[in-house]
Amino acid sequence: MKLNKHKYTEKERLSEFDRWITPSLGDIKDSIEFRNILAKLEDGFDSLSNYTNNFSNLETCSSYHVAEKIIFSISEISDIQSHLANILNAILLSTGKTDNNLKCQYPIVLNKIYESGEIPACKNGKAVLVKIPRVFDLDKVINHFEALSAYPDMLAPQLKLYLDLLLSDEQYKSQLYTLGVSYHKLKETGQSLNLLSSIAIFQSRGSITAKAGHEPERILRSYMADWGLNAGTDYNTDDIDIYELLGIKKKKNDKARKYDFIVPFRSKSDGKKLFVQCQFYAGDSGSVSHKVVDQTDASRKQTLKFYPDAVFVEYLDGAGYFASLNGDLKKMLAKKTTKSFIQVKTAPVKFRRELQEIDFLTPLEIEHAILSGNCREEELVDILQKQGYDKKEICRCLDFCKHSSLLAFEKGKYTIKEERRDIIIKYCLLDCIANFGHVVNAKKEKGILFVPGFSNNWGMSQTNLLDTFNKEFPDIELSAKDILEKIQWLIENEFVILK
Repeated sequence: MKLNKHKYTEKERLSEFDRWITPSLGDIKDSIEFRNILAKLEDGFDSLSNYTNNFSNLETCSSYHVAEKIIFSISEISDIQSHLANILNAILLSTGKTDNNLKCQYPIVLNKIYESGEIPACKNGKAVLVKIPRVFDLDKVINHFEALSAYPDMLAPQLKLYLDLLLSDEQYKSQLYTLGVSYHKLKETGQSLNLLSSIAIFQSRGSITAKAGHEPERILRSYMADWGLNAGTDYNTDDIDIYELLGIKKKKNDKARKYDFIVPFRSKSDGKKLFVQCQFYAGDSGSVSHKVVDQTDASRKQTLKFYPDAVFVEYLDGAGYFASLNGDLKKMLAKKTTKSFIQVKTAPVKFRRELQEIDFLTPLEIEHAILSGNCREEELVDILQKQGYDKKEICRCLDFCKHSSLLAFEKGKYTIKEERRDIIIKYCLLDCIANFGHVVNAKKEKGILFVPGFSNNWGMSQTNLLDTFNKEFPDIELSAKDILEKIQWLIENEFVILK
Protein backbone atom coordinates (compact mmCIF):
# COMPACT_ATOMS: atom_id res chain seq x y z
CA MET A 1 0.00 0.00 0.00
CA LYS A 2 1.39 3.43 -0.91
CA LEU A 3 2.00 5.19 2.39
CA ASN A 4 0.98 8.80 2.87
CA LYS A 5 3.75 11.37 3.16
CA HIS A 6 4.34 13.50 6.22
CA LYS A 7 6.38 16.68 6.60
CA TYR A 8 8.02 16.71 10.01
CA THR A 9 8.66 19.63 12.29
CA GLU A 10 11.98 19.49 14.14
CA LYS A 11 10.11 18.93 17.40
CA GLU A 12 8.19 15.99 15.92
CA ARG A 13 11.37 14.33 14.67
CA LEU A 14 13.02 14.43 18.08
CA SER A 15 9.94 13.43 20.05
CA GLU A 16 9.33 10.52 17.65
CA PHE A 17 12.89 9.34 18.21
CA ASP A 18 12.38 9.30 21.98
CA ARG A 19 9.05 7.51 21.76
CA TRP A 20 10.17 4.73 19.42
CA ILE A 21 13.66 4.26 20.77
CA THR A 22 15.17 0.81 21.25
CA PRO A 23 17.49 1.32 24.26
CA SER A 24 19.56 -1.80 23.63
CA LEU A 25 19.41 -4.98 21.60
CA GLY A 26 19.80 -7.56 24.32
CA ASP A 27 21.93 -8.23 27.35
CA ILE A 28 25.45 -9.61 26.99
CA LYS A 29 24.29 -12.72 28.87
CA ASP A 30 21.74 -13.42 26.12
CA SER A 31 24.40 -13.71 23.41
CA ILE A 32 25.66 -17.01 22.01
CA GLU A 33 29.24 -15.78 22.33
CA PHE A 34 28.82 -15.18 26.07
CA ARG A 35 27.39 -18.66 26.60
CA ASN A 36 30.26 -20.20 24.63
CA ILE A 37 32.86 -18.28 26.66
CA LEU A 38 31.16 -19.28 29.90
CA ALA A 39 31.13 -22.96 28.89
CA LYS A 40 34.82 -22.87 27.99
CA LEU A 41 35.66 -21.12 31.24
CA GLU A 42 33.74 -23.74 33.18
CA ASP A 43 35.61 -26.51 31.37
CA GLY A 44 38.93 -24.82 32.14
CA PHE A 45 38.23 -24.61 35.88
CA ASP A 46 36.85 -28.17 35.96
CA SER A 47 40.09 -29.40 34.34
CA LEU A 48 42.19 -27.41 36.80
CA SER A 49 40.10 -28.84 39.65
CA ASN A 50 41.05 -32.34 38.50
CA TYR A 51 44.74 -31.40 38.27
CA THR A 52 44.84 -29.68 41.67
CA ASN A 53 42.71 -32.11 43.70
CA ASN A 54 39.98 -29.48 43.84
CA PHE A 55 42.50 -26.74 44.65
CA SER A 56 43.45 -28.56 47.85
CA ASN A 57 46.43 -26.29 48.62
CA LEU A 58 48.40 -23.39 47.20
CA GLU A 59 51.25 -25.49 45.77
CA THR A 60 48.89 -27.40 43.49
CA CYS A 61 48.47 -24.12 41.60
CA SER A 62 52.17 -23.79 40.79
CA SER A 63 53.29 -23.78 37.17
CA TYR A 64 55.41 -26.90 37.79
CA HIS A 65 52.49 -28.90 39.23
CA VAL A 66 49.99 -27.89 36.54
CA ALA A 67 52.48 -28.60 33.74
CA GLU A 68 53.29 -32.04 35.20
CA LYS A 69 49.61 -32.98 35.41
CA ILE A 70 48.85 -31.85 31.85
CA ILE A 71 51.82 -33.78 30.41
CA PHE A 72 50.90 -36.90 32.41
CA SER A 73 47.32 -36.98 31.09
CA ILE A 74 47.74 -35.49 27.62
CA SER A 75 47.74 -38.84 25.80
CA GLU A 76 44.22 -39.53 27.12
CA ILE A 77 42.73 -36.17 26.07
CA SER A 78 40.51 -36.36 22.97
CA ASP A 79 40.54 -32.64 22.07
CA ILE A 80 43.94 -31.36 23.16
CA GLN A 81 43.55 -27.96 21.52
CA SER A 82 40.29 -27.11 23.34
CA HIS A 83 41.59 -28.59 26.60
CA LEU A 84 44.74 -26.45 26.57
CA ALA A 85 42.88 -23.35 25.39
CA ASN A 86 40.32 -23.59 28.19
CA ILE A 87 42.93 -24.19 30.91
CA LEU A 88 45.22 -21.38 29.76
CA ASN A 89 42.29 -19.01 29.38
CA ALA A 90 41.11 -19.79 32.93
CA ILE A 91 44.60 -19.03 34.27
CA LEU A 92 44.85 -15.84 32.19
CA LEU A 93 41.61 -14.56 33.64
CA SER A 94 42.58 -15.57 37.18
CA THR A 95 45.84 -13.67 37.00
CA GLY A 96 44.62 -10.72 34.94
CA LYS A 97 47.45 -11.16 32.46
CA THR A 98 46.91 -10.62 28.74
CA ASP A 99 47.99 -12.35 25.58
CA ASN A 100 48.96 -8.94 24.24
CA ASN A 101 51.95 -8.95 26.60
CA LEU A 102 52.64 -12.69 26.69
CA LYS A 103 52.96 -13.01 22.92
CA CYS A 104 55.95 -10.66 23.11
CA GLN A 105 57.46 -12.01 26.33
CA TYR A 106 57.30 -15.74 25.59
CA PRO A 107 59.75 -15.65 22.61
CA ILE A 108 62.30 -13.81 24.78
CA VAL A 109 62.06 -16.47 27.51
CA LEU A 110 62.41 -19.25 24.92
CA ASN A 111 65.52 -17.62 23.44
CA LYS A 112 67.16 -17.58 26.87
CA ILE A 113 66.64 -21.33 27.31
CA TYR A 114 67.11 -22.41 23.67
CA GLU A 115 70.25 -20.43 22.83
CA SER A 116 70.32 -21.75 19.27
CA GLY A 117 67.19 -19.74 18.55
CA GLU A 118 65.32 -22.91 17.60
CA ILE A 119 62.77 -24.97 19.51
CA PRO A 120 61.46 -28.53 19.03
CA ALA A 121 58.20 -28.62 17.08
CA CYS A 122 56.13 -31.18 15.23
CA LYS A 123 55.50 -30.88 11.49
CA ASN A 124 53.55 -33.54 9.61
CA GLY A 125 53.93 -35.89 12.57
CA LYS A 126 57.71 -35.55 12.71
CA ALA A 127 59.85 -33.81 15.33
CA VAL A 128 61.75 -30.90 13.82
CA LEU A 129 63.52 -27.74 14.95
CA VAL A 130 61.91 -24.40 14.05
CA LYS A 131 63.02 -20.82 14.52
CA ILE A 132 61.54 -19.10 17.55
CA PRO A 133 59.06 -16.48 16.29
CA ARG A 134 59.39 -12.88 17.44
CA VAL A 135 55.66 -12.83 18.24
CA PHE A 136 54.05 -15.98 19.65
CA ASP A 137 50.35 -15.32 20.37
CA LEU A 138 48.11 -17.63 22.35
CA ASP A 139 46.41 -19.28 19.38
CA LYS A 140 49.75 -20.14 17.79
CA VAL A 141 51.12 -21.36 21.14
CA ILE A 142 48.14 -23.68 21.60
CA ASN A 143 48.46 -25.05 18.05
CA HIS A 144 52.20 -25.55 18.63
CA PHE A 145 51.59 -27.38 21.94
CA GLU A 146 48.87 -29.56 20.40
CA ALA A 147 51.15 -30.66 17.54
CA LEU A 148 53.99 -31.32 19.99
CA SER A 149 51.78 -33.42 22.30
CA ALA A 150 52.98 -36.52 20.43
CA TYR A 151 56.38 -35.81 22.03
CA PRO A 152 55.63 -35.12 25.73
CA ASP A 153 59.30 -34.84 26.68
CA MET A 154 59.77 -32.00 24.18
CA LEU A 155 56.47 -30.36 25.11
CA ALA A 156 57.03 -30.37 28.87
CA PRO A 157 59.76 -27.67 29.16
CA GLN A 158 58.03 -25.31 26.72
CA LEU A 159 54.67 -25.70 28.44
CA LYS A 160 56.26 -25.09 31.84
CA LEU A 161 57.99 -21.94 30.55
CA TYR A 162 54.65 -20.59 29.35
CA LEU A 163 52.97 -21.39 32.66
CA ASP A 164 55.91 -19.76 34.46
CA LEU A 165 55.00 -16.52 32.68
CA LEU A 166 51.35 -16.86 33.69
CA LEU A 167 52.09 -17.77 37.31
CA SER A 168 55.29 -15.78 37.64
CA ASP A 169 55.09 -15.11 41.39
CA GLU A 170 53.21 -16.05 44.56
CA GLN A 171 50.59 -13.36 44.06
CA TYR A 172 49.43 -14.80 40.72
CA LYS A 173 49.50 -18.32 42.12
CA SER A 174 47.40 -17.15 45.08
CA GLN A 175 44.87 -15.49 42.74
CA LEU A 176 44.37 -18.74 40.84
CA TYR A 177 44.13 -20.68 44.11
CA THR A 178 41.61 -18.27 45.68
CA LEU A 179 39.37 -18.22 42.62
CA GLY A 180 39.70 -21.99 42.23
CA VAL A 181 38.72 -22.70 45.83
CA SER A 182 35.73 -20.38 45.53
CA TYR A 183 34.70 -22.07 42.28
CA HIS A 184 34.94 -25.54 43.83
CA LYS A 185 32.92 -24.62 46.92
CA LEU A 186 30.26 -22.85 44.87
CA LYS A 187 30.03 -25.79 42.47
CA GLU A 188 28.94 -27.95 45.39
CA THR A 189 25.96 -25.60 45.87
CA GLY A 190 25.24 -25.20 42.15
CA GLN A 191 26.29 -21.53 42.10
CA SER A 192 29.70 -21.75 40.41
CA LEU A 193 28.51 -20.29 37.09
CA ASN A 194 27.41 -17.13 38.88
CA LEU A 195 31.04 -16.60 39.85
CA LEU A 196 32.32 -17.21 36.33
CA SER A 197 29.64 -15.09 34.65
CA SER A 198 31.18 -11.81 35.77
CA ILE A 199 34.57 -12.97 34.44
CA ALA A 200 33.03 -14.08 31.14
CA ILE A 201 31.26 -10.71 30.77
CA PHE A 202 34.53 -8.89 31.38
CA GLN A 203 36.27 -10.98 28.72
CA SER A 204 33.55 -10.84 26.10
CA ARG A 205 32.16 -7.32 26.55
CA GLY A 206 34.21 -5.69 23.81
CA SER A 207 33.70 -8.29 21.10
CA ILE A 208 30.01 -8.81 21.88
CA THR A 209 29.36 -5.07 21.90
CA ALA A 210 31.07 -4.81 18.51
CA LYS A 211 28.93 -7.61 17.10
CA ALA A 212 25.79 -6.12 18.64
CA GLY A 213 26.52 -3.03 16.55
CA HIS A 214 25.63 -5.09 13.48
CA GLU A 215 22.33 -6.32 14.92
CA PRO A 216 20.28 -3.34 13.64
CA GLU A 217 21.62 -4.09 10.16
CA ARG A 218 20.57 -7.73 10.45
CA ILE A 219 17.10 -6.63 11.59
CA LEU A 220 16.66 -4.25 8.64
CA ARG A 221 17.77 -6.99 6.23
CA SER A 222 15.16 -9.30 7.74
CA TYR A 223 12.50 -6.62 7.19
CA MET A 224 13.53 -6.20 3.56
CA ALA A 225 13.36 -9.96 3.05
CA ASP A 226 9.77 -9.81 4.36
CA TRP A 227 9.04 -7.12 1.77
CA GLY A 228 10.18 -9.53 -0.94
CA LEU A 229 13.51 -7.84 -1.68
CA ASN A 230 16.45 -9.92 -2.83
CA ALA A 231 19.71 -9.94 -0.87
CA GLY A 232 22.72 -9.06 -2.99
CA THR A 233 20.77 -7.36 -5.75
CA ASP A 234 18.05 -5.20 -4.16
CA TYR A 235 20.23 -4.48 -1.12
CA ASN A 236 23.85 -5.13 -0.23
CA THR A 237 24.77 -7.73 2.38
CA ASP A 238 28.09 -6.14 3.38
CA ASP A 239 29.19 -2.56 3.94
CA ILE A 240 30.27 -0.94 0.68
CA ASP A 241 31.58 2.42 -0.47
CA ILE A 242 30.74 4.17 -3.73
CA TYR A 243 34.05 3.21 -5.36
CA GLU A 244 33.34 -0.48 -4.80
CA LEU A 245 29.78 0.02 -6.03
CA LEU A 246 30.97 1.64 -9.25
CA GLY A 247 34.01 -0.60 -9.67
CA ILE A 248 36.31 2.44 -9.68
CA LYS A 249 39.81 2.26 -8.25
CA LYS A 250 40.42 4.81 -5.50
CA LYS A 251 43.07 7.41 -5.96
CA LYS A 252 45.70 7.75 -3.27
CA ASN A 253 43.95 10.51 -1.33
CA ASP A 254 40.38 9.38 -1.94
CA LYS A 255 38.49 8.57 1.23
CA ALA A 256 34.92 7.35 1.37
CA ARG A 257 33.01 5.90 4.29
CA LYS A 258 31.25 2.64 3.68
CA TYR A 259 27.47 2.60 3.59
CA ASP A 260 25.60 -0.06 5.52
CA PHE A 261 22.88 -0.05 2.88
CA ILE A 262 22.52 1.19 -0.67
CA VAL A 263 19.00 0.56 -1.99
CA PRO A 264 18.37 -0.31 -4.75
CA PHE A 265 21.78 -1.92 -4.91
CA ARG A 266 22.28 -3.59 -8.31
CA SER A 267 18.73 -4.48 -9.33
CA LYS A 268 18.09 -1.05 -10.78
CA SER A 269 20.69 1.13 -12.50
CA ASP A 270 18.62 4.23 -13.17
CA GLY A 271 16.79 6.46 -10.73
CA LYS A 272 17.56 7.54 -7.19
CA LYS A 273 19.23 5.46 -4.51
CA LEU A 274 19.01 5.54 -0.72
CA PHE A 275 22.36 5.69 1.06
CA VAL A 276 22.01 4.51 4.65
CA GLN A 277 24.50 4.52 7.49
CA CYS A 278 23.67 2.78 10.74
CA GLN A 279 24.72 3.98 14.19
CA PHE A 280 23.39 2.17 17.25
CA TYR A 281 24.75 3.20 20.66
CA ALA A 282 23.36 1.48 23.74
CA GLY A 283 25.65 3.66 25.88
CA ASP A 284 28.11 6.52 25.67
CA SER A 285 30.38 6.04 22.66
CA GLY A 286 31.16 9.72 22.33
CA SER A 287 34.49 9.56 20.53
CA VAL A 288 33.06 7.29 17.83
CA SER A 289 29.82 9.23 17.50
CA HIS A 290 31.52 12.62 17.23
CA LYS A 291 33.82 11.24 14.53
CA VAL A 292 30.82 9.96 12.55
CA VAL A 293 29.14 13.36 12.69
CA ASP A 294 32.34 15.13 11.60
CA GLN A 295 32.94 12.76 8.66
CA THR A 296 29.37 12.72 7.37
CA ASP A 297 29.50 15.92 5.31
CA ALA A 298 32.73 14.97 3.52
CA SER A 299 31.42 11.47 2.84
CA ARG A 300 28.14 12.73 1.40
CA LYS A 301 29.90 15.36 -0.71
CA GLN A 302 31.99 12.61 -2.28
CA THR A 303 28.90 10.47 -2.91
CA LEU A 304 27.03 13.33 -4.56
CA LYS A 305 29.82 13.68 -7.14
CA PHE A 306 28.86 10.27 -8.51
CA TYR A 307 25.19 10.23 -7.54
CA PRO A 308 23.75 13.77 -7.71
CA ASP A 309 20.29 12.44 -6.79
CA ALA A 310 21.54 10.47 -3.77
CA VAL A 311 19.10 10.38 -0.84
CA PHE A 312 20.69 10.09 2.60
CA VAL A 313 18.80 8.31 5.35
CA GLU A 314 20.24 7.83 8.83
CA TYR A 315 19.55 4.64 10.77
CA LEU A 316 19.98 5.86 14.35
CA ASP A 317 18.95 4.22 17.60
CA GLY A 318 19.98 3.27 21.11
CA ALA A 319 19.94 4.74 24.61
CA GLY A 320 23.19 6.61 23.93
CA TYR A 321 21.43 8.91 21.47
CA PHE A 322 18.71 9.59 24.05
CA ALA A 323 21.24 10.51 26.71
CA SER A 324 24.81 11.81 26.37
CA LEU A 325 24.87 11.67 22.56
CA ASN A 326 21.61 13.56 22.08
CA GLY A 327 23.55 16.56 20.79
CA ASP A 328 25.08 14.39 18.06
CA LEU A 329 21.59 13.13 17.15
CA LYS A 330 20.33 16.69 16.73
CA LYS A 331 23.34 17.61 14.59
CA MET A 332 22.84 14.59 12.33
CA LEU A 333 19.13 15.25 11.84
CA ALA A 334 19.73 18.96 11.25
CA LYS A 335 22.09 18.39 8.32
CA LYS A 336 20.62 19.70 5.06
CA THR A 337 21.52 16.48 3.27
CA THR A 338 19.73 14.26 5.82
CA LYS A 339 16.46 13.41 4.10
CA SER A 340 15.11 11.35 6.96
CA PHE A 341 15.97 8.94 9.74
CA ILE A 342 14.72 5.53 10.76
CA GLN A 343 14.92 3.42 13.91
CA VAL A 344 14.65 -0.30 14.51
CA LYS A 345 10.94 -0.04 15.33
CA THR A 346 10.03 2.60 12.74
CA ALA A 347 11.71 1.08 9.68
CA PRO A 348 8.68 -1.08 8.67
CA VAL A 349 6.78 2.15 7.98
CA LYS A 350 9.37 4.86 7.42
CA PHE A 351 11.97 3.00 5.36
CA ARG A 352 9.31 1.54 3.07
CA ARG A 353 7.99 5.05 2.56
CA GLU A 354 11.48 6.23 1.63
CA LEU A 355 11.69 3.44 -0.95
CA GLN A 356 8.31 4.46 -2.33
CA GLU A 357 9.36 8.08 -2.61
CA ILE A 358 12.31 7.20 -4.87
CA ASP A 359 9.96 5.08 -7.04
CA PHE A 360 11.41 1.74 -5.93
CA LEU A 361 8.55 -0.75 -5.90
CA THR A 362 8.72 -3.76 -3.59
CA PRO A 363 6.91 -7.07 -4.13
CA LEU A 364 4.99 -6.43 -0.88
CA GLU A 365 3.20 -3.45 -2.47
CA ILE A 366 2.22 -5.59 -5.46
CA GLU A 367 0.97 -8.30 -3.09
CA HIS A 368 -1.14 -5.71 -1.29
CA ALA A 369 -2.63 -4.64 -4.60
CA ILE A 370 -3.50 -8.26 -5.40
CA LEU A 371 -5.16 -8.73 -2.00
CA SER A 372 -7.26 -5.63 -2.63
CA GLY A 373 -8.81 -7.43 -5.62
CA ASN A 374 -6.47 -6.68 -8.55
CA CYS A 375 -5.19 -9.94 -10.00
CA ARG A 376 -4.57 -9.27 -13.68
CA GLU A 377 -1.42 -7.57 -14.93
CA GLU A 378 -3.25 -4.65 -16.54
CA GLU A 379 -5.19 -4.09 -13.29
CA LEU A 380 -2.00 -4.09 -11.26
CA VAL A 381 -0.25 -1.71 -13.62
CA ASP A 382 -3.27 0.62 -13.54
CA ILE A 383 -3.68 0.75 -9.74
CA LEU A 384 0.05 1.11 -9.09
CA GLN A 385 0.33 3.90 -11.65
CA LYS A 386 -2.53 5.68 -9.88
CA GLN A 387 -0.51 5.35 -6.66
CA GLY A 388 2.33 7.19 -8.42
CA TYR A 389 4.70 4.43 -9.56
CA ASP A 390 6.31 4.66 -12.99
CA LYS A 391 5.11 2.00 -15.46
CA LYS A 392 8.69 0.90 -16.20
CA GLU A 393 9.28 0.33 -12.49
CA ILE A 394 6.03 -1.62 -12.13
CA CYS A 395 7.02 -3.90 -15.01
CA ARG A 396 10.49 -4.39 -13.52
CA CYS A 397 9.08 -5.51 -10.18
CA LEU A 398 6.40 -7.71 -11.76
CA ASP A 399 9.06 -9.35 -13.90
CA PHE A 400 11.17 -9.98 -10.80
CA CYS A 401 8.20 -11.51 -8.97
CA LYS A 402 7.58 -13.87 -11.89
CA HIS A 403 11.15 -15.06 -12.30
CA SER A 404 11.82 -15.40 -8.57
CA SER A 405 8.52 -17.24 -8.08
CA LEU A 406 7.41 -14.80 -5.39
CA LEU A 407 4.01 -14.72 -7.06
CA ALA A 408 2.11 -17.50 -8.75
CA PHE A 409 1.01 -16.63 -12.31
CA GLU A 410 -1.58 -18.74 -14.10
CA LYS A 411 -4.23 -18.04 -16.73
CA GLY A 412 -3.34 -14.35 -16.79
CA LYS A 413 -3.81 -13.91 -13.05
CA TYR A 414 -1.38 -13.32 -10.20
CA THR A 415 -1.97 -15.03 -6.87
CA ILE A 416 -0.25 -14.78 -3.50
CA LYS A 417 1.99 -17.60 -2.39
CA GLU A 418 0.50 -19.23 0.69
CA GLU A 419 3.78 -19.08 2.63
CA ARG A 420 3.82 -15.27 2.30
CA ARG A 421 0.17 -14.65 3.05
CA ASP A 422 0.61 -14.19 6.81
CA ILE A 423 3.32 -11.51 6.69
CA ILE A 424 1.55 -9.68 3.85
CA ILE A 425 -1.67 -9.37 5.86
CA LYS A 426 0.24 -8.16 8.91
CA TYR A 427 1.65 -5.33 6.80
CA CYS A 428 -1.83 -4.65 5.39
CA LEU A 429 -3.00 -3.99 8.94
CA LEU A 430 0.03 -1.83 9.70
CA ASP A 431 -0.55 0.26 6.56
CA CYS A 432 -4.24 0.73 7.35
CA ILE A 433 -3.32 2.40 10.65
CA ALA A 434 -0.69 4.53 8.87
CA ASN A 435 -2.93 5.70 6.01
CA PHE A 436 -6.32 5.93 7.73
CA GLY A 437 -5.28 6.87 11.24
CA HIS A 438 -5.57 10.29 12.84
CA VAL A 439 -4.15 12.31 15.72
CA VAL A 440 -5.59 10.80 18.89
CA ASN A 441 -5.99 12.37 22.29
CA ALA A 442 -3.95 9.76 24.14
CA LYS A 443 -5.13 10.99 27.55
CA LYS A 444 -8.82 10.57 26.77
CA GLU A 445 -8.93 7.57 24.43
CA LYS A 446 -7.77 4.08 25.36
CA GLY A 447 -7.12 0.92 23.36
CA ILE A 448 -5.47 2.86 20.54
CA LEU A 449 -2.88 1.40 18.16
CA PHE A 450 -0.17 3.96 17.39
CA VAL A 451 2.27 3.92 14.47
CA PRO A 452 5.37 6.03 13.74
CA GLY A 453 6.02 8.18 10.71
CA PHE A 454 3.30 10.79 11.16
CA SER A 455 2.19 13.35 13.72
CA ASN A 456 2.64 12.48 17.37
CA ASN A 457 -0.12 10.18 18.68
CA TRP A 458 -1.10 8.98 15.21
CA GLY A 459 -3.26 5.88 15.33
CA MET A 460 -6.70 4.32 15.50
CA SER A 461 -8.74 2.01 17.69
CA GLN A 462 -8.74 -1.73 17.09
CA THR A 463 -12.45 -1.59 16.20
CA ASN A 464 -11.83 1.05 13.52
CA LEU A 465 -8.87 -0.94 12.23
CA LEU A 466 -11.05 -4.02 11.74
CA ASP A 467 -13.62 -1.97 9.84
CA THR A 468 -10.96 -0.25 7.71
CA PHE A 469 -9.19 -3.51 6.91
CA ASN A 470 -12.42 -5.22 5.80
CA LYS A 471 -13.26 -2.22 3.60
CA GLU A 472 -9.82 -2.04 1.94
CA PHE A 473 -9.39 -5.81 1.54
CA PRO A 474 -12.93 -7.19 1.17
CA ASP A 475 -11.77 -10.43 -0.50
CA ILE A 476 -9.63 -11.53 2.46
CA GLU A 477 -11.64 -14.01 4.48
CA LEU A 478 -10.38 -13.82 8.03
CA SER A 479 -12.23 -14.04 11.30
CA ALA A 480 -11.97 -11.21 13.81
CA LYS A 481 -9.97 -13.62 16.00
CA ASP A 482 -7.42 -14.20 13.19
CA ILE A 483 -7.04 -10.48 12.60
CA LEU A 484 -6.63 -9.77 16.31
CA GLU A 485 -3.87 -12.40 16.47
CA LYS A 486 -2.02 -10.60 13.68
CA ILE A 487 -2.49 -7.28 15.45
CA GLN A 488 -1.01 -8.88 18.57
CA TRP A 489 2.04 -9.87 16.49
CA LEU A 490 2.47 -6.24 15.42
CA ILE A 491 2.31 -5.19 19.08
CA GLU A 492 4.74 -7.86 20.27
CA ASN A 493 7.23 -6.96 17.52
CA GLU A 494 6.76 -3.27 18.42
CA PHE A 495 5.70 -2.19 14.95
CA VAL A 496 2.79 -0.55 16.76
CA ILE A 497 2.22 0.63 20.34
CA LEU A 498 -1.04 -0.17 22.12
CA LYS A 499 -2.23 2.34 24.72
